Amino acid sequence: MTASQPLAGRHALVTGGGTGIGAAVAAALAGAGARVTLAGRRDGPLREVAARIGAAAGHVVMDVTDAGSIAQALKAAEAAFGPVDCL
Repeated sequence: MTASQPLAGRHALVTGGGTGIGAAVAAALAGAGARVTLAGRRDGPLREVAARIGAAAGHVVMDVTDAGSIAQALKAAEAAFGPVDCL
């Protein structure tokens, strides 16, 4: 961790990461050094934002109203970037 990368080594999961505030938060977290998993209901927007952020970002399709969907998405996110440190 450095002053310019205060979140280096951390894994953040951002719901609603495919558009608007969620996408902006994900980009800011990645800029601070975090690995970021974007989560949301629509694959296309998530994929586009992850591609703009680059190698520090991945995405999972997840419905936050469905416990099974959340569990599956968390498992995939952790497989990609390790344990989630912040939501």
